[in-house]
Amino acid sequence: MEKRDEAGEYHSKDFEWEFLQNIVENDPSLSHHLHHHQDFSKYSPNSQPWQDFHSRHSSGKFFKERRYLLKEFPELVSCGENSKLLEIGCGNGSTVLPILRGSKNITVYACDCSSEALVRTKENIDRAIDLVDNFRSFCCDFSTSEFPDWMACDHCRDKFMVNHSEGSESKHCIGGVDFVTLIFTLSAVPKERMPRAIKECFSVLKPGGLLLFRDYGNC
Repeated sequence: MEKRDEAGEYHSKDFEWEFLQNIVENDPSLSHHLHHHQDFSKYSPNSQPWQDFHSRHSSGKFFKERRYLLKEFPELVSCGENSKLLEIGCGNGSTVLPILRGSKNITVYACDCSSEALVRTKENIDRAIDLVDNFRSFCCDFSTSEFPDWMACDHCRDKFMVNHSEGSESKHCIGGVDFVTLIFTLSAVPKERMPRAIKECFSVLKPGGLLLFRDYGNC
């Protein structure tokens, strides 16, 4: 029990509640969390607040690097060669960096709805790691649009729903991914769009793949 308590303490240092409350109350991109009983249909998809957010915090030091992830999700270390991971809502790269450092077997595909965030991620990775050839990034809002066909074409997606065998990937796509990481990302999605967003995650996840999830919760 003591070890479990120590682990819980170790994994609880991502944020302070008062600090997060201030962010939610003052960041327009998170305002939907303050309106639990209102009609969310009036909130249109808009990445501009996130663009502004990452521009304001352009130093890349706003979020701590999540070094605990490889302990929380040891599958990222023990995975086989040529594994593929999709990091959704990469922000400034605080999730991507420890994964790239800790596992040479994974190719990381990172997306964000903010092109400014992608710039920050690339800068931070280039600054921290030499000659990274297993990282790709692209702009996408997974709560409103599908992931690009090169990630998982219709042929692959259909196979994921039935059966999947090695070598069945289309020549025009990477054949889906082995891991999807949603680290403090789903809470930024309006509640009524969450089911669609999660479904989209599974549409590119290979059978037997893992969706690795961590987010805010208070009890």
